[in-house]
Parts: sequence; C-alpha cells; structure tokens
Amino acid sequence: MVFKRRDKQSLYQRLRALFLPKRGWKRGFKYVGHRVKRLPDTPHKIALGAGIGIFVCFSPLLGLHLAMALVLVYTLRANLVASFITTMFGNPLTFPLIAAVSLNFGRIVLGRNTRDDDFQSLHSAFWQASTDAWQLVKSWLGLAERPEGLGDFISNLFLPYLLGGTIIGVIAGAITYFVSKPIIGAYQTRRRAIMSKRREK
Repeated sequence: MVFKRRDKQSLYQRLRALFLPKRGWKRGFKYVGHRVKRLPDTPHKIALGAGIGIFVCFSPLLGLHLAMALVLVYTLRANLVASFITTMFGNPLTFPLIAAVSLNFGRIVLGRNTRDDDFQSLHSAFWQASTDAWQLVKSWLGLAERPEGLGDFISNLFLPYLLGGTIIGVIAGAITYFVSKPIIGAYQTRRRAIMSKRREK
C-alpha cells in the first residue's frame, strides 16, 4: 500500500490514538465533521445517518450500537458511513456521562428518585444481567435454575435507562440532523462551484 505506515503500531498505540489523540479531541472532531461533509450522498441522507449514529449512543444495549444503526439506516434509507462515524460519540470517555444522564432522566420521567450511580457498578450490573438472561433461557430448557434479580435489574436500571436514553437520543439525533443538514448542503454547493470553476479553466 502506498500510504501504509513505515513504523507498525502496536495494539496499545492504536487504542491510545483512538481514545487519546496526540493533537487533541478538537482536531479529531473537526476531522470527523470534514469526513461527514465530504460523503457522496444527499444532505438529507448524510444528516439523517449522522443523527441515527448519535441516537443509538444513548441506548442501554451496549455492544449493539452498530447493529442498531445498521437496521435504522436501512429502514430510513440514511447514509451508513455517516451513522457509523457519529457512533464514535459513544466511547469509553463519554459512556459514563451518557449512562448517568439517561438513567437519571428516565427515573425522573418515571417519578423515581435519582441517584449518583458509579459507572463501574452499572457496567457490572449490565454484565451480570446478560449472564442472568442466558441462565434464564437455559432454565426454560431445564438446564439451569431460574436466576434471581433479573426482574429488579429491568425495573430499576434497564427500563429507566431505556426510557431516558430514548428520549434524550431522539432529541440529540434531531438536533444533529437539523444542524448538520444545511451545513452539509452549503458545503456541497460550494464544493460543486469550485469544481465547476476548475473544469472551466
């Protein structure tokens, strides 16, 4: 490959560059914005894809965000690349804030008291729930005992997170769509004008 790195990076270096870029997050966000604007599609489809990517970041179904984005993109006929790029908004640095805001907002909507949950404890609770869900399936087949605590998890954590995350995700996704669509449209119009002038020379 022509542009292949001469010094091959280790896995640690690649992960560090992904989550802690040397030139800062501001430059990284500018780069992502530039990539989104240059995608070869209509402003509507690109902006809709970007909004979908932001929306799925607020889902409690951790690990399934890309799959959710894929389903929504094909259902709504949005831009797939734009949605995958903006799903990067959900990352190990932002998930603690996303989880706290979504969970507590859901509790407010349900009329429950908010709490300062530690993200590590939330992560452990979701991991334990996935194990309990598999054990529940096996219990239906008579291969294991019925797990305890899954109902409490769904009622106290998953349902408020799902409700709060869905509402906030829809709002954040809609803002992303309505803000990015005219920007992308203006960028594409300006770019077409520049390319047209170059062809005339």
